[in-house]
Amino acid sequence: MIIPAYLAFILAFLATVSFGILFQAPRKTLWTMGFIGAVGWVVFVLLRQGMEYTSFNANFVAALTIAVLSEASARLFKQPTTVYLVPGIIPLVPGLGMYKGMNQIIANNYDVGMSILLTACTDAGAIALGLMMVASIFRAMKMKSKKI
Repeated sequence: MIIPAYLAFILAFLATVSFGILFQAPRKTLWTMGFIGAVGWVVFVLLRQGMEYTSFNANFVAALTIAVLSEASARLFKQPTTVYLVPGIIPLVPGLGMYKGMNQIIANNYDVGMSILLTACTDAGAIALGLMMVASIFRAMKMKSKKI
């Protein structure tokens, strides 16, 4: 089933803002973090469903997008990056894959369950890799500007 981009944007925005409220983020950051999470999810959906990228690649590019927007917003609004980053990645977290994998293992479908769990773990790795790369680049830029 293909999700329309506007619906994916709205639902991801609401999920991101909800987790921002749950994590007690400052109220003035909620709109921006909602936008960041929604853009990241739409990037994932367009790459995964529209362009048929693998789940790993779509998660990696979406995580890169979320990380860059979070770093830029943190500098623009003078907030810590994690205020935008943590709620922003919530729509990407492969929780359904973990659930389905464990459910298959409990149902004694070990091969299917392990396959699903492996995919969920590689997706989580792609998200972590994307976030780490952007954070490293911004940290290197910050250190270089302090030396000059």
